[in-house]
Amino acid sequence: MPFRLPPIRLLDFTFVPHATMVVQSYPGSAWRGAFGHALKRIVCAMRLRPCDGCALSAVCIHPAFFGGGAAEEASRPFILCPDRAPRDGLLRAGRPFRLRLTLLPSAAAVAPYAVRALLAAAENGLTARRVPLICTDMRDGATGRPFDPSGFLPEPAGQACPPAPAAVRLRFTTPLRIRLRGDLLTGDSLSPQHLVAASARRLRLLGFALPEGAAEAAQAEAGNLRFDDPRFGWLETTRFSSRQNTAMQMGGIVGEAKLDLRQAPHAWPLLWAATVLHLGKGASMGFGRIEAEAL
Repeated sequence: MPFRLPPIRLLDFTFVPHATMVVQSYPGSAWRGAFGHALKRIVCAMRLRPCDGCALSAVCIHPAFFGGGAAEEASRPFILCPDRAPRDGLLRAGRPFRLRLTLLPSAAAVAPYAVRALLAAAENGLTARRVPLICTDMRDGATGRPFDPSGFLPEPAGQACPPAPAAVRLRFTTPLRIRLRGDLLTGDSLSPQHLVAASARRLRLLGFALPEGAAEAAQAEAGNLRFDDPRFGWLETTRFSSRQNTAMQMGGIVGEAKLDLRQAPHAWPLLWAATVLHLGKGASMGFGRIEAEAL
């Protein structure tokens, strides 16, 4: 039986800034911060008091999306993936800018709140200048059909793994941050086995089931794989943590490589799952996005 992911909502938004704004090379952290603040303003019944120690935290939406600190990052029920910024770091007034909001099964019941919060975050403005953005288009990422947030949202759809290609080109389009024994992997140390292991861990933390023995078989196969013609670099970006009140460096691997999969039929489903769910640290803000092109 082909491997399938459970029903997931893929919601694509197009925004246009009112004024030219300066953003990081990858602005996912800015969107995540604005989204978190907007969601709390919408759902908090305790006048925006700190979540820690709140009597309603067990039933509130916000802690499910943002509570628990770094240890719960891999199990967040959403992924925000905006376009990468232009090379000059300027989002110009009137220029369309796209963002995908992926809502995982545990967020199904609260999807309307998440959509409202994202739209409010854009209207309230991003970056220190608080430049507002207007939403000009909303579409179901699975079908391409437009939707209206004042009505019913698109139904979540199951994602079926396509047949394994003989070879694939993997593109790391946003910084990939995978730690091994406390250290971040670089393009020189990254291997296909690291990707497969990270994908298996992500699926497990999200509660997504794999067929019995599939993860072990995939990792055994991946141990014999090697990247062909790797062209990896490092993209550094900065995130301001309101929790720690400090700026944090958030660099990761970007680039591409080819991979021969003829001897790795079990590894392919985990690599494909990474193209939907992202991998590594910062996945909820769109880091670790991988594209796979069959060759």
